[in-house]
Amino acid sequence: MSVHAHERGKTEEKVIKGLVRYGRTLVLIVEAIIIASVSALIALTTYYLARDMMVAYRAGSVAELQLIMNDIFLLIVYVELVRSIIVAYRRPEMYLVSIAEVGFVITVREVLASVIAKTTLDLVLASIASAVFAVVLWILYRKVLPHRRESKKEERGG
Repeated sequence: MSVHAHERGKTEEKVIKGLVRYGRTLVLIVEAIIIASVSALIALTTYYLARDMMVAYRAGSVAELQLIMNDIFLLIVYVELVRSIIVAYRRPEMYLVSIAEVGFVITVREVLASVIAKTTLDLVLASIASAVFAVVLWILYRKVLPHRRESKKEERGG
């Protein structure tokens, strides 16, 4: 290998390391913005939940019940989003599982909304979507994640 090729290799390595560092910094900044934004949404949704519960206490209609349910599921989705970001730092392979869990929560919400609204077609579609997400989660837990656990045991010498 010539001296010129060796120097070019070092330069490429520095560029790649710089790009990786830039990418990690950019991801960290965006995730911090997401967490701050979701935190604000959690506060706002909590306010709306309290307000909707007060209105439902007086009115007690199905529409109010749907609003309360939406508020609760929004809070669950927000918390799951924040949790997925935090989990991704500790166990990157869990990021996909966390996103699938958020999708499952959303489909369960759609099932409940369909039951409350008494819309049969929406109920069937939401139920199918929930079943699909349940299968995806099962596959992730049973087929993908055990391989990661086995490799971690091997790394520890177990």
